[in-house]
This record gives sequence, structure tokens and C-alpha cells, in this order.
Amino acid sequence: MNLSKIIYTIIAVLSGVFFTLNEKFMIEEIVAIGLFVFFLLNFIDSIGKSYNPLDIPILLALFQCMLMPSIVFHVYNEDALVVALKYDMGVTAETYFSYMFPAILAMIAGIKLPELLQSSYKTKFSVAVQASRKYLVGKGNIGVLLIIIGVVTGFMQIFIPGELRYIAYLFGKLLYVGVLYTFFSDSKSRSLYLMIGVVSILAQAIAGAMFGELVYTLALGVILLLLGKKISNSFKFSIATVGFIFVLLIQSIKSDYRAIAWQGGSEQSDNTQAFFTLLADRIASPGRFFDWTLMFPTVTRFNQGMIVGKVMVHVPSQEPFAEGETIFTTLAASFVPRLFWPDKPMAGGHENMLRFTGYKIEGYSMNISPMGEAYANFGVGGGVFFMFFYGLFFSLVILFLLQKIKTRPTIILWFPVIFLNSIQIETDILMCVNSLIKNLIFLWFCYWAADRFLKIKL
Repeated sequence: MNLSKIIYTIIAVLSGVFFTLNEKFMIEEIVAIGLFVFFLLNFIDSIGKSYNPLDIPILLALFQCMLMPSIVFHVYNEDALVVALKYDMGVTAETYFSYMFPAILAMIAGIKLPELLQSSYKTKFSVAVQASRKYLVGKGNIGVLLIIIGVVTGFMQIFIPGELRYIAYLFGKLLYVGVLYTFFSDSKSRSLYLMIGVVSILAQAIAGAMFGELVYTLALGVILLLLGKKISNSFKFSIATVGFIFVLLIQSIKSDYRAIAWQGGSEQSDNTQAFFTLLADRIASPGRFFDWTLMFPTVTRFNQGMIVGKVMVHVPSQEPFAEGETIFTTLAASFVPRLFWPDKPMAGGHENMLRFTGYKIEGYSMNISPMGEAYANFGVGGGVFFMFFYGLFFSLVILFLLQKIKTRPTIILWFPVIFLNSIQIETDILMCVNSLIKNLIFLWFCYWAADRFLKIKL
């Protein structure tokens, strides 16, 4: 263990010890706080040194399923209005943490096992980036082409119906890949194309009021761009602080902005103005982030544990354990096109929320999370066991891609798109696994089509 990890471990332990002064905190909460501090500090320290997209779901799981529920239990859970609005946890802290804490530990163990067994695991990412940079010398036109395709197809999505819209959606993500290709190329006009690409990414996010994808791709993309660079600790922590504030601001205005952007009839210029007006208002009123009452909507949106608690209330008292049914259905749905299976499950959470919580969701997105679905299928013990293999599955996919990178080094530049919708915690297993498999198939298709029809080796 190097010196930095020793220091981070000490800080994490002290952070947990501090909360032992309050007898109301359970041991699971205290350990979770320490783990979150350790993984957060380690994640920040890894900027420029290593790259692993699976560090993000670890942090999200600890934050959204342990820390936020802890805040709700200690601050909001007994409030009459919170209970009336069904924003309470639904179960006792003992019941909730007795499942969620070991489930997250199991997922972390599954994710980290291959990394612990391979001493060269971390260096493979840096080698891939260096190989990509070397491969793209004199090939700046590839990034420009991908940016153009991404911008055009991203705009065309609104005119394309049905299943074809998802195909256009995938091609729209070439915008992100094109920016990375351009950055690592030696094109003389690189700065101009990068500016066009970044502005297009921001414009698409504001136009669609879909900021989750923006946050995930920015996080995965920026860390990839910095891989291999010597960066001071002060700069790393500055990036992390700016990123946290950005996410907090976006989360605080997301609902208000969507109400404006999705109401119809507004011009894009009006929506853009509304977005920056709301953003300026939040920045001008930082005090609201220190008021527990005003912070409640933001805490609720971050608190994925609330929905898992509702699952634990509903299953098995009202709905029997699914016993793996939704898991097997997910695997089948990931490979069988809807053309051949018209009634296959839809992503988005509506079916799982109705079945496993009893709540009918209309007009907004809400889902039970992989942890919630694991419990709904297998109960406490089986759910914990499943989460280990769930984490291991994604880690094995990383190992598979690292093997392919030996012959196709630019695959590393596709990671932000490959893992875009599969490392989230607030969705379900269908969304995560289905997105990952479709993105991998899309990656293969792009390499094959570029080689076959355009005579370009991506």
C-alpha cells in the first residue's frame, strides 16, 4: 500500500470515528461514511494515473443508497408531511441497512476482484491511451467525421419514429467519441473542432433537458482526457469540487427547467435563457444548500434508497419474490430485437415500480435500482449474493475490452459511450445490462462498417 492510500485510509477511519460520537448512528452508517470518504479520495487521486469507469457506480451506490438514506432517517423520516407524501424510507433503519450495506459491499467485492488479481490492471488503460494517440497521428479527419455524424443524427432523433429513434440515439453519441478522437489526434484545426463538439454536446443537453448523460459522459470523458498527465493534487481536488458543485446545481434546477423545456411551444433561445437564469439564481442563493427544508427536494432526488425501501415494504407481503424472473427476462431482452418480441419489457422503470412497489409512475422516470431488483427477486441473502456477481459481470466486461484494446487501442476512446447508461444506480438491471450489450454491438458495427464501406480503420 502506497503512502497516499495509507493517508486516505486514516482520513476515512477518522471520518467514521467522528460519527461514533452520535449514538444514533448505526455501525453500517459509520462504516459506509468511512468507505465513501476512502473511495472518493482514492478516485480523485487516481485522476491522471488510472481509469476505471466502475469506480463511479461504487461511489454512487455508497452516496445514493447509504449516505442519502442516512440523512433521511436522521433528518426527515419522522416528518408528518414527508410521510404523507410517501418520501419516507418506508422501513426501519435496521431493516434497510441490514440488506443494503452487505449488498453494496458484495457489489464492490465483485467489481474489485479482477483488479486485485492483476498487478498490471491499471497500467493497461494508460498504455491504451498512448497507443491511441500514436495511432491517430495524421488521422484527425476521423474525429471530425464522427463529430459531424453525431451532430446530424442527434438533431434527426426528433424526426425519427419508433425503434429507429434508438439507433439514431446511438449514432448521436458518436459526437462524444469524435471529440475524444479529435483531442488525441494531431489535427492542425483540433481546437476549432473540439470547440464545435463541446458546444454541440452542451446544446443537445440543454435542448433535451437530459443532464444525466451529460454528467456521466463528462465525468468519464474528462478523466480519460487527463489520463497519463502529471497533475497536482490541488488541481485534482479543484476538478472534483467544481464537478460536485456542477452536479448539485444541475440537480437543483432540473425539475424547474424540465417544466419549462418540456411544456412545448417555447423557442430554443427561450429555453436556453431560462436554463441560465435558473442556474444564476441558484448560484446567487448559496444559502439554500445549507437549509434542510429547502434541500429536501435535492436530497430526495439523490436518495435511491427510498425506492428500495418501498420495494422491501411491498415484497413479499404484497408481491412474491420474482425468483430470478426479471433477471432472466433481462438477459433475453438484451439479445432479442423487439421486432421478434413485441411484448418484451420496456426500460424506464414503469413495470418494475408498479409490480414491486405498488406505485404507478406517469410523466416522470423512477426505477428500483439493481439493488432493489436483486432484493425483489431473491430476498436479503440471495440479493446480496447476486450483487457480487452483478459487480463481477461488469468487471469481466472491462477485462474483455482490455484484451481487445491490444489490437484496437482506440476502443478506450469509446468507454464513455459504452458505459454511459450501464454504471447508473437509479435505474434497473434491464437498463444497465441492455444498454451495455447494445453499446458493445454498436461499437462492433461502427468498426466493421467504417472498415467495410468507408475503408477507414477506427
